[in-house]
Amino acid sequence: MARRWNSGITSLEFNQDQGCFTCCLKTGLRVYNVEPLVEKAHYSKEELGEVSLCEMVFRTNWLLLVRARRPCSLMLLDDQKRAFRAEIMFKSPIRALRARRDKVAVALSSSIQVLTLPSFTRVALVRTRPDARALVALASEPTAPHLLAAPAHRKGSLQLLDVTRSLRGAHSTSPVVMGCHQTELVCVSLSANGARLATASERGTLIRLWDTATKTMLHELRRGADYADVFCIRFNRSGSLVSCVSDKGTLHVWRADAARAVSAAGGGGGGGAGVGAGFARSARRALAARRGGHLAAARAAPDLIMHALCAFIDDNTAIVICKDGTFHKFTFAHEGNYHRSDYQYFLQVGEDDEFWH
Repeated sequence: MARRWNSGITSLEFNQDQGCFTCCLKTGLRVYNVEPLVEKAHYSKEELGEVSLCEMVFRTNWLLLVRARRPCSLMLLDDQKRAFRAEIMFKSPIRALRARRDKVAVALSSSIQVLTLPSFTRVALVRTRPDARALVALASEPTAPHLLAAPAHRKGSLQLLDVTRSLRGAHSTSPVVMGCHQTELVCVSLSANGARLATASERGTLIRLWDTATKTMLHELRRGADYADVFCIRFNRSGSLVSCVSDKGTLHVWRADAARAVSAAGGGGGGGAGVGAGFARSARRALAARRGGHLAAARAAPDLIMHALCAFIDDNTAIVICKDGTFHKFTFAHEGNYHRSDYQYFLQVGEDDEFWH
C-alpha cells in the first residue's frame, strides 16, 4: 500500500463515548462512526474552509470547531441543520477543546476557559503556563463530578478543579495541585466518571494512574525504556482499562485496576502478559515488558511513525487512528492473545446513514 503522508488531515479526535471521531482537513471536515467504520458527515472546503480543531458533543448534532482562518473563534455547528448556532471570540488562538454535554473547556495560550453549552457563558477560568502544552481533560459522564484536569504552574504538576457552577455563579471548589512528574507533562486523561486520572511526562517511559478523590498514585505502567512522546492516553468507558500511543509507533493496553494488575503469567510488582503486533505498513513484532497488567503492545515500523490516537470499542477491542488516514482495530484477550481484526484507509470510506443515532 502506498504511503499517504499528504492526507491533508490537520487534527483527529474521538467523541466522549469513543464511538465516533472527527477528521479535520485542509479541505473541510468529516465525521466517522467507529463500529462499523462509516462516514456520517462530510463538509467541503467551500462550506467550512480549512478546519483545525473539532470536538463532538457525544452523538448529538452539535460540533464545536475552530477554522484555520479564524483561530481565535469557537463556533457551534448544528450538523442537523448544517448551520452555525453560536460563536465566541477569544484574545488568543484556541489550542485544544474538550467537551461534555453541558460544558466545553477551551485551552488558550495561558489559560483554560470553561463555557456552558449551548450559550457559551463562561463558568470557570483556569490559569496555565504560557509554555505548557495545550492539555485539558474533562470527566464526561453526565452523573460524574464536573472535574477538569490541566497543567499547573510548576513543571510536571497538574491542577484539578470542579467546574460546577452554583446558582450564584460561584465555583464549588478551588484547584488542587498535584505533583505528578519531575519533567513536563505531555498527556493527561480522565476516566469518564472522573475517578481515575492518567498522566505522562516528556520522558514517556511511564504512565501514572491516580485516584482523583485521594490524589494518590495507584500504579505506574511501564510503556518502555526509551524516551517517547506520548500522543494519547485513553480509558475505556468503565475505567478498567487504559491505553496509550506514542511516537515509537506503539499501542499499549493495560489493566487500570491495581487489584487486578497481576495476570496469570505472574511477575513481580503487578506483572502481566505483553504481546506485540503492527498497526502500520511493514509492521513487525515488538517486545513488551511483563509489567503493570500489560495486555498488548502493537508496534509500527520506525519509518512510518505518525501522530495517532487510541480508543476502545469494548473491553476486548482497541482502535488506533493515524494522521496518514489509516484505521487499525485490535482484538485482544486478557490472557495476552491478540490479532489485528481490521485495517482501512478511512478517507476512502463512503457515507452510510444507517448507523447514525
